[in-house]
Amino acid sequence: MMKTRIAFIAGAGLGYVLGTRAGRSRYEEIKNQASAVWNDPKVQDGLKTAQETIAEKAPIVAEKAKEAAATAAEATKAKAEEVKENREEAKAEKVAEKESAKIEKKVDKEITETEKEADKIRKENEKAKKKAEKIADEAPEDVISDPATAIEDEGPINN
Repeated sequence: MMKTRIAFIAGAGLGYVLGTRAGRSRYEEIKNQASAVWNDPKVQDGLKTAQETIAEKAPIVAEKAKEAAATAAEATKAKAEEVKENREEAKAEKVAEKESAKIEKKVDKEITETEKEADKIRKENEKAKKKAEKIADEAPEDVISDPATAIEDEGPINN
């Protein structure tokens, strides 16, 4: 607050000096007044008090700033790690999805091939069944083909 007032007064004084047409005498008068204000014991006491307060509070402010910076650095590091982990997780998920898709495609291909082989075996079984039925249909009825019958007893059925 005090700093703002001093800056305002200095700025106003400088603006007046630069903007006035009063000449050198007015400039000297303003300069002397400014010097008198600056050298006033109250102003000097105020400056001394301000310097002492600053000197007294500076280590505390510096420590708080250091703590705030450390906290901010830790928070930033944690956030960076979180972002890094999220990126790594996303990358791992993409890799897993790709691998899963490859495996799924391979399994689908193997299932298709297995189904084709099963169909082929079914067709061969049907052919074998039809061939066996044809052979059975063409065999003479009078031949005994029983494993319990002795070979010499096999032959045409005697009626």
